[in-house]
Amino acid sequence: MLLVALLAPPVGLTALAASLPPAGAPTEASLGLSARNLARQIHEDGAEATARALDAHRSWPQLRRAVAAGWDGWIALVPDLITHVDDPTASRLRTALRQALPRNPHAVLSVIDPGNGPLLGAGALCTPHGMSARWRTDSIRAISAVHDIHLAHQSADCLAALAPASGTTGKADSGT
Repeated sequence: MLLVALLAPPVGLTALAASLPPAGAPTEASLGLSARNLARQIHEDGAEATARALDAHRSWPQLRRAVAAGWDGWIALVPDLITHVDDPTASRLRTALRQALPRNPHAVLSVIDPGNGPLLGAGALCTPHGMSARWRTDSIRAISAVHDIHLAHQSADCLAALAPASGTTGKADSGT
């Protein structure tokens, strides 16, 4: 019993250290924003006012880095915000989602418009145009590993956009 009591703190600290991000990796706290607070702000003030606040505080780069890193809570905010931003900001948000695709395909597929709309459709998010060949390969592998019936249509559209035959056009089946 005494041995267990003496060993418990180091074991607990080891588990804590294993759960922390690697040294130098960005953390949500280091960004000055949190997905939870931003979601609350969207809920309370509306997405348009939140987008204006992000502009005023010059916080878009921080949000984009969090999205590109594949953080679930941040990715989920993009559909609310993207309709209230200018075209360059929308394009950068789509690029961040594209970067997140091989890292967190489930979260990215969850925000893809099943109707293949111009803002968040698979044709806009899953196109390999401007991305590396490795990104395309990693994205195909990651999407193929997602087995969620609720995302089957988005997965199929995304894989179609990534296919070599349609990869240069960024087209995907709209399902209609």
